[in-house]
Amino acid sequence: MSHSRNASDLSDLSDLSNLSTTISEPEYVISFNEDVYLAMQNAVVSTATYVVQAQQIIEQLATSQYRWITTPPSVNDVDASKVLDAMLRNAHRTGGESSERYTACAICACHEIHEQVNLARTWFMYLLWPFTAGTHQPSDLVSGQATPTIDDTYGSLLKRGFGVNLQQVNRRDGYRCVISGVWDGAHKPAGVQQGWVTLEAAHILKRAVGVFTMDRAHTAAATWNIIRHYSGMSEETIQNMERLVDDPSNGMMLQRDIHDIFDKLKVYLEPTERENEYTVKDVGGGPWIHPLDLLGKTITFRNHDSPTRDLPLPNPHFIALHAGISRILHMSGASEIFAQILDKYDGAAGGNIGSLKSNGDPVHQLSSMMSALFIGASLFT
Repeated sequence: MSHSRNASDLSDLSDLSNLSTTISEPEYVISFNEDVYLAMQNAVVSTATYVVQAQQIIEQLATSQYRWITTPPSVNDVDASKVLDAMLRNAHRTGGESSERYTACAICACHEIHEQVNLARTWFMYLLWPFTAGTHQPSDLVSGQATPTIDDTYGSLLKRGFGVNLQQVNRRDGYRCVISGVWDGAHKPAGVQQGWVTLEAAHILKRAVGVFTMDRAHTAAATWNIIRHYSGMSEETIQNMERLVDDPSNGMMLQRDIHDIFDKLKVYLEPTERENEYTVKDVGGGPWIHPLDLLGKTITFRNHDSPTRDLPLPNPHFIALHAGISRILHMSGASEIFAQILDKYDGAAGGNIGSLKSNGDPVHQLSSMMSALFIGASLFT
């Protein structure tokens, strides 16, 4: 049930939801970041000072009755203070000190409650939703094309193969699931008694997040403007994402069940002190992974095809961003709310959620689903 409702929420269909307001104004997101940039360049104020100020703002917002981002009546409202808090708490682990400074400065730049809620709404829609979209949709939306369009890939933002790079990733990872160690059946050595499966190449960052098209140029630019500041990625990496999205540096070999939960942002990799070494973690609320003793397991990426081929290892910035988004979705409650929206819309659409692709634009798809749910609620009120 949503936090609060009144008759005007449902009768005013000219503003179907607060979420929709942000969608048509990605320029606002970019302009806001320009203001934040000026604060970030102020060498007089330390990052620690900004963080303390941001924490105080969040604490005050958490006590306000106006902190909610409105959603359709059948969906829980979004607590803006939890979104801001999760973003701030995970900033340093995701993108280092620059990410923490950006996040704190963005919060501190919002002096009024409505500005703080708008910031949370922007991150909710332009950052968290694109990473979530498609994970609850039917897999048959993916066509059999070797190079699918963004519209084809939208139904399952993580394509189940890397095309020409699939074999490269498999060779690099030694034909084994990097988390469980299970062999790929076609390459299991003779005499090995261990069980096997057909492994899949998993994207770390999903294809529709990394690929730009003219249909979604504005919203994609807004999303990547946030990612650029929050992830700590270099400008060169950002500019080359359309190429890197299918590069071995954005992939790893996983068995299907682990691939699914990794794609759904329930399991992630936490870096250790050693280069290319990670610990398997989950967001809580599971169990998500089986067997459970895989949690806490330490894995190390190395090129098993060396010195024959110099294949890149998974990019640590990609892994850190995947991990950060996984934690933020769980801590903020956004994951549950997105699931409610998808479930309610799927029910209203007669189980045909996949028909709403909105030209491959995740933000506009969320707007369409929200609008449909608001209209549906008004018809029965």
